[in-house]
Amino acid sequence: MIRSIILITLISVITGCASSGRIGALPRVADNESSSQLVLIRVSSIVGCANSYYVALDGNDIFSIRSGEYTEFPIPIGEHFVSVKCFGGWTPTWKEEAKQFNALPNQTNYFEISPNLSCAEIVPIEPEKAKKEIKNSDFISPDKISSKQ
Repeated sequence: MIRSIILITLISVITGCASSGRIGALPRVADNESSSQLVLIRVSSIVGCANSYYVALDGNDIFSIRSGEYTEFPIPIGEHFVSVKCFGGWTPTWKEEAKQFNALPNQTNYFEISPNLSCAEIVPIEPEKAKKEIKNSDFISPDKISSKQ
């Protein structure tokens, strides 16, 4: 029985049953002067690597992101909520964590997504740390549509 569970888990990880890419509409931005940039970085981790996490902005699902990936796209200036959702953790239910932030004109807002005991967390990070993590991550274009919507 244990061998079967291990085999199924390994096959799931190897075949990459998780998908990534855009799953919803990007926010509308009038022009570059009235926009900010949002960068989402999911740290590379063996924990939860077979699962995609879903990212929402202001309650609208936008991206599915896998371990070791990042994306970035323009957002309107103003107050926003960015959240990460996933299925799992200690109880098999959907969980969500959100952070509120103020997007200023011509500003880049960096957020790190990582697994935790309940499922996942999202936290703002400094540009220096973000740039280091981006070097070790794969870029997911906002134009890439996820095959599993």
